[in-house]
Amino acid sequence: NSTVVKTLKKKTFKISSVKSSRKKSIVVKAPAQKQMKGYQIQYSTSKSFSKKSTKTVKIATTKNLNKTIKGLKSGKKYYVRVRAYKTYNDAKFYGAWSKAKAVTTKK
Repeated sequence: NSTVVKTLKKKTFKISSVKSSRKKSIVVKAPAQKQMKGYQIQYSTSKSFSKKSTKTVKIATTKNLNKTIKGLKSGKKYYVRVRAYKTYNDAKFYGAWSKAKAVTTKK
């Protein structure tokens, strides 16, 4: 169990791209993570990801991440970060957060 946690904490990856192709939405892409069960995406208007302005989305997939997040404010700057998770004995273990990428939604 502790071995799973140690290897996951070291497991980081880069976000392939974060783009705003439509008003009030962004598309987050990341490469597939072997042996992982899914991803968590956090997006925020705060560079430091303060609790008040941060939202989290969980995606259960072992394939490449390609997620559109809708319902955002147009013309606003958002910071996005991603991490992968794995389940082991019904418990979820999370990897480290990727470096945050900034994107401005289209007006």
